[in-house]
Amino acid sequence: MPDSLLKLTAPSDPKGRIVAIFVGAVLLPSIALSVLSFHAVPKQAEFQRIQMKKNAEKILHFIEEDLGHAARSKALQAAKVLGAERLLEGRPEVIRAALVDAGIGGDVFESLRLEASSPAARLAAVLGQRGGDIDSLEEALKAIDESSGGDEEDSLFLTGGDSKFVGVLRFRYACEYIHGELIREYFENEFANPEKAMVIRMSEPTGQLLYETAPTPDDRFEVKREMASPSFRGLKLALRYKDRSIEAEVRRWAIAKTMLIGFIDLMLGAGLFLVYSNVRREMQISKVKSDFVANVSHELKTPLALIRLFSETLELGRVHTEEKAREYYRVINKESQRLTQLINNILDFSRIEAGRREYRFGRADVTRIAEEVLDAYRFQIEQQGFRLEVALGEDVPELVVDKEALGQALINLLNNALKYSRDEKHVKVEVRRDGRRVLISVSDRGIGIPKSEQKKIFEKFYRAEHSLVHETKGSGLGLSLVQHIMEAHGGSVELESAPGKGSRFSLVLPVDEAGVA
Repeated sequence: MPDSLLKLTAPSDPKGRIVAIFVGAVLLPSIALSVLSFHAVPKQAEFQRIQMKKNAEKILHFIEEDLGHAARSKALQAAKVLGAERLLEGRPEVIRAALVDAGIGGDVFESLRLEASSPAARLAAVLGQRGGDIDSLEEALKAIDESSGGDEEDSLFLTGGDSKFVGVLRFRYACEYIHGELIREYFENEFANPEKAMVIRMSEPTGQLLYETAPTPDDRFEVKREMASPSFRGLKLALRYKDRSIEAEVRRWAIAKTMLIGFIDLMLGAGLFLVYSNVRREMQISKVKSDFVANVSHELKTPLALIRLFSETLELGRVHTEEKAREYYRVINKESQRLTQLINNILDFSRIEAGRREYRFGRADVTRIAEEVLDAYRFQIEQQGFRLEVALGEDVPELVVDKEALGQALINLLNNALKYSRDEKHVKVEVRRDGRRVLISVSDRGIGIPKSEQKKIFEKFYRAEHSLVHETKGSGLGLSLVQHIMEAHGGSVELESAPGKGSRFSLVLPVDEAGVA
């Protein structure tokens, strides 16, 4: 589609203003929303980072709770094996020997004992004061711990077969068992880590590694926690995500959100641009079609009016001399040829658009074709006050061409030369051979064509931006047809022109080695 159809309509065009207002009404709020979204992304990223940190801290808290639960479960199993009497006796050597006999091992616990005297009385007092609910039970255990040095040992309530309170089981695991067996057994058998997405490290207070779910070359753990229960006191838990750090994940999330917002904006902008350009293009095409119809109507009306005028004059016998009658006949013939040329252009354009334009090629003398066209149009050229200069070469070979189409192309060039020459009315037609090419040139000394428009003028409906062009009616199809005809012949159209210095159009036809196209 020519560039003229892509130009925006004039600001004064009401339809153009409506389209602009519509696009602005959609685009401006979208831009504002995008700006707000871009500003919100950093805040959302910070919130995401905080949430991921909190989730990681919760995971470490759950790990500590699970380890404490595992430790209490094993202590309870040991207590059930030993029985209340041995535990109440509380002598370490007796407990150790009983653990060995039970197959548990004597090096599992540093201490394992049962308290049931004053702590039990204190427990009963607390339960009596607070109604015996669960919270009161926990507070009672806390009171017992505080009175019995519980900071050094873990505590666990024991009940009998009739669910009556028996006592408080106090225990502390040996470091070797905690480090060597309990921790490893928990992480390998009980710890839930889907797809091993998290890496957990457990280390001594000194930093010595106890266990790690996956090797980590450096200390790049993002969340850390120090365990507080007596059996695990001082041990450190650390967590990192295997594939990406929290910071990297947040950064990736922010980039993804930003790209998504940008993509949505791009698609919205592209959609609005397409709507805007298509509506404006349709409006411009509509305007071009209206101009085309108006110009063609004018072009048809002028020769028809002259033909009618002179034919009526002849019919009424108002011409008294034979010379005057011949002049009227020449005018009628000239205008009919002009009318035929215009109709042929429109019909050829229609055939080209429909893909039905056919050419009849045959060997012909190009010089003779030019002579026939000039003989038919010489009167019209001279009547408009032009001086015609003809230069026909003698070494021009016969070529395989469509005589009618080539003549039509030359007629279009001649018509343009006559239309757009204002002051110096001079036309030169030249046919010559230039190496392996034959050139049919039409030169004038008219308004000329700027360099910026020399390609555009071959587009259909395009008319150059010049006052004389707009004063002169035309369909805007002539040069488009000329170019199509030359392409069908395997040739081209060359143009040499400058504003105010005239133009030179050349129909270029190829010549093969044998001198025949």
